[in-house]
Amino acid sequence: MTIKEFLEEIIRVFKKAGVECAETEARQLACHVLSCSPAFLVSHAGDEVDDKVLLASAALINERCKGRPIQYVLGSANFYGIDLAVDERVLIPRPETELLAEEAIAFLKERPFPKAMDLCTGSGAIAAAVAANVPNVKVIATELSPKAFMLARVNLRPYQNVKVLRGDLFGALPEDELPFDAILTNPPYVPAEVISTLSREVKDYEPRMALDGGADGLDIIRHIIKEAPEHLKSGGMLLMEIGHDQGSAALELAAQTGEYREARMIKDLAGRDRMMRALKR
Repeated sequence: MTIKEFLEEIIRVFKKAGVECAETEARQLACHVLSCSPAFLVSHAGDEVDDKVLLASAALINERCKGRPIQYVLGSANFYGIDLAVDERVLIPRPETELLAEEAIAFLKERPFPKAMDLCTGSGAIAAAVAANVPNVKVIATELSPKAFMLARVNLRPYQNVKVLRGDLFGALPEDELPFDAILTNPPYVPAEVISTLSREVKDYEPRMALDGGADGLDIIRHIIKEAPEHLKSGGMLLMEIGHDQGSAALELAAQTGEYREARMIKDLAGRDRMMRALKR
């Protein structure tokens, strides 16, 4: 079987299984098992695929067809140009969260020797993006889940300017780590009753702890908005990802504290509310 035929067969099987982005994911899987670039698939389309590769790929193709997300199948996801190890212990980093990382990087670059905190770090995606792109930054990443914490440590090991702590939100912090120029977070914000309606890739495989925001999706958001000011410098930023329909509620929670100024929503590429940005007074 040639590479061209191999790729076409994966696409056919994925489409039959109802994989939404069958062609894109087929290329990802083919590149993974062949240890090659997408360009190689085209330039070497007539090359024969080794039988051992065909055998190894069969199990991966079957996993994806059963609904396991392609990132978990391949064991990695790319976020802000960084390859991260991912599996069922952590939420898969989303493209919209890259907008949060971009906003955070731009803000922190304007501050000398900045210090940032990444709450609910999960895979460590936000912390890694900031650490890799902001000169002289120091990042503290916290995670409550012991399983996610272990994977975050693996992903953040290359960054000497990142410390990973296990604990519940700000409870993980020692006193000498205060205050911060920015607190960044993609917390659990899906209402509990909505989780069962999500796609099988999400509800059956991604960790509920990283999704479940309580009855209205705002349980963790409330805690963070209330507690963040005591951990921020004056003029420091809270930047938080939220659900697309939670913008008004998040802004109201921020206003109730009396601790923030210039609180506003930042929209995603689809034009929906996606992040709340607020500065400490």
